[in-house]
Amino acid sequence: MPAGLCAALFLRLTRFRAAREGSAAVEFGMVLPPFFMILSAVFEAGLLTLAQQTLDTGVDRAGRTVFTGAFQEKADGSDPATRFRAALCDGPALFDCAAVKVEVTTAQTFSATALSDPYDANAKALAAGFGTRFQCPAGNDVVTVRAAVTVPRFFPLLDLSPRKLGSGGQLLVATAVFRAEPYAAGRC
Repeated sequence: MPAGLCAALFLRLTRFRAAREGSAAVEFGMVLPPFFMILSAVFEAGLLTLAQQTLDTGVDRAGRTVFTGAFQEKADGSDPATRFRAALCDGPALFDCAAVKVEVTTAQTFSATALSDPYDANAKALAAGFGTRFQCPAGNDVVTVRAAVTVPRFFPLLDLSPRKLGSGGQLLVATAVFRAEPYAAGRC
């Protein structure tokens, strides 16, 4: 290679390395995708946390009516699970209240309580049999209330949950276990 060609090539490489006109655009292009991924993860985590808190609050509020016997006193012959779901969703909700599955079971002691798992690991979905039991509590019964709902995930690629759903959603579960007050046996 001739010496003049090498000198010209070296001069161009030196100038290219010293040029800074597009460096901000290149750096911004390198930082933008990770920034948007982190921003998306924070946004989705906030929504999921708020939806979980809403479900927990609803279970506490509706469970309180069962705890005191007010739920049984207001029985009107309609489906108790539907009435309980309405009490659970009496307020703002970040999920579809019609999709909430509710189970209320009773036992005589805390050690005799049986919790059914709302997650079906084989189907990667909400368990088909979950939400079919509603046992009308009586006074002094140990009551277990479980509610589960699937909420959509906006960024399923960022899902780190060990209980993944095939639909790309997130399963939210709220549980309350308590001994009901000693009220007279009512009807649901």
